[in-house]
Amino acid sequence: MRMMLCFCLLLLVLSATCTVLAAPKQPLVILAGNVWDGLADAPQGPAEILVVDGKIAAVGKTVPRPEGARVVDLSTKFVMPGFIDSHIHLTGGSKVIANLASLNDAALALVGVSACEKVLNNGFTTVRDAGDFSIVAWVVGELKKSVEAGDIKGPRIINGGHMISAIGGHFDFGGMIRNGMTMEQVSVAEGTTGLKRAVHNQARHGVDWIKFAGSGGFLSPSDGPEDLSYSQEEMNALVAAARDLGKPVFVHAYGDEAVRRAALAGVRSIEHGSLSSVATLEMLASKGIYLVPTQIAVVANARETAKGNLNMSVSEITREKNIKYAPRVLECAGNVAKSNVKIALGTDLGTYDFTVNGAKEFGEMVLNGLSPLRALKAGTSMAAELLSLNAGSIAPGKLADLVALPGNPFDDITVTEKVSFVMKDGVVYRDDK
Repeated sequence: MRMMLCFCLLLLVLSATCTVLAAPKQPLVILAGNVWDGLADAPQGPAEILVVDGKIAAVGKTVPRPEGARVVDLSTKFVMPGFIDSHIHLTGGSKVIANLASLNDAALALVGVSACEKVLNNGFTTVRDAGDFSIVAWVVGELKKSVEAGDIKGPRIINGGHMISAIGGHFDFGGMIRNGMTMEQVSVAEGTTGLKRAVHNQARHGVDWIKFAGSGGFLSPSDGPEDLSYSQEEMNALVAAARDLGKPVFVHAYGDEAVRRAALAGVRSIEHGSLSSVATLEMLASKGIYLVPTQIAVVANARETAKGNLNMSVSEITREKNIKYAPRVLECAGNVAKSNVKIALGTDLGTYDFTVNGAKEFGEMVLNGLSPLRALKAGTSMAAELLSLNAGSIAPGKLADLVALPGNPFDDITVTEKVSFVMKDGVVYRDDK
């Protein structure tokens, strides 16, 4: 109770610093020097965008000017839909991971409040949190409520709850404490009955999606990327339990067999999938399952590792995994670019620090063979499709989520890292003059 009180007081203090530049009720007319609507094969050129009550009301060479409308001059800018990050950890970061066993939930809340503001400022108007770093509480859910209430500044949050994990699996933090001690964790479950119970527990705390660890990982100390966490029967039971509650499922899976089992179970998206075979990628494409490849977190590291530039900030165990799997990660990235699988952008921010601009993921995907169009759609309209959002494109009736860039990302994808204007739900949160 005391912890929650402290958290509420913290939000009240921080809300005093959260200001916006325009009220959502005031009609806005955006004068854009160049527009890409999130769907077309190329930019559409200069246009005007009318925003009313937080939604796009009209788009055209000229639009109506309602009484009292404010004109926002972006005539020297490139305007596109707000970015969507389908895989983020708002309560994470390198310091959190290094000290997780000793951090309380108030500390994680502070991390989350800071992360929310940074992410929105970089142009991400929607994020899907892929794993609350609290062991026993629901910090991301509180962040979501606070953003929706306007108490803190941040993106629209889709809450993926805690990543359900097997004992010793990727999100079991019990191994981080002294031998002989035990630790209750809301996300650790095994067996069909245990997994169904874990899904129901997530749902009763209001999560939007259910996530589970289908394989081990690079950062986890007691399993590897190809280690399997659950049987086919267990995955089937978990997905069925979530489906019965109307919750889509996404899965952390690196190894090919874990990806294949999850696809057969009926998940909606695969996270990472960095060791998937060509045949498994074809399966994902045929089933319409989305891939969130988080390439800035995985492929960029593999490329540097292959060059002999080891990441010395991680444990020796993780470095050994990086060396072992780097060639296959790079091979898979090339196969992903050649595949027809639906790709949505995810940064995995929170497994590394929020000082990194998540928009680097656009450039990383292009570096690994995706066209600029496919990469840009991955972070806008394709991500919106994955998440069933009325956003991700610029059209009448869509949520007014917009960003402005200093140049054309079809010519230079890195301009996505130089956002100067951010609007979410028709509210201007950033407008660099």
